[in-house]
Amino acid sequence: MIRARVAVLFFVAGLVAWLYLSGAYQSFDPNRLRHWFQQAGAYGGLLFIAAYSCLQPLGFRSIFFLLSAPLVWEPATAFMLSMAGTVGACVLAFGFARFIAHEWVQKRLPKAIRRLDDRLVSRGFATVLLLRLLFYTAPTLQFGLGVSRVAAQPFLAGTVLGVLPFTALATVVGVQFNTWLLAHPISSWPWNQFWPAIVLTIMVLFGAALWLARRWQGALCFEEKTP
Repeated sequence: MIRARVAVLFFVAGLVAWLYLSGAYQSFDPNRLRHWFQQAGAYGGLLFIAAYSCLQPLGFRSIFFLLSAPLVWEPATAFMLSMAGTVGACVLAFGFARFIAHEWVQKRLPKAIRRLDDRLVSRGFATVLLLRLLFYTAPTLQFGLGVSRVAAQPFLAGTVLGVLPFTALATVVGVQFNTWLLAHPISSWPWNQFWPAIVLTIMVLFGAALWLARRWQGALCFEEKTP
């Protein structure tokens, strides 16, 4: 498992280096992306929602979609599409986890997690709302709610209201970023100065994630313990 993670780390670092050395980064032109989606009309919005809903539960970060939407559409439309994609990703992850692993996980919940699960039954809406405000669409939360006993209605209501503030904030940031990007095109960025820092940052983040996974894997273990 460790070898696989190290291989992923080197692959990502190599990909970043290739993007710079090959000059491929110059082809990432937001104007082309904007023009393509705008020409697609309503189908472009539906494609955005579908991509967000399907890819976010697989590990793609929500912030990528949230900041991308204002690059293409005007703020109000970008916000509505981001909300639809965020809620769609939450519902898809919830439904998948509940259908695939709900019964298996429920039989193996640790006591610490069982208390939270009980709270999701008695105060589902308030608990989901708080979890969404704190963790938004964190992968663990996405599937964790699916294997919990929270009912679908409080889950959906708490999710919609809970993701709204951060989605709105990210849309505002995306609008500001779009304004800045128009004045500073990606092709003009000093990549010869940036790419070493980018590779180092990726390695540090990956190392931190690996450490946290090892730190908490015992506490969140769902395997049955023999007496």
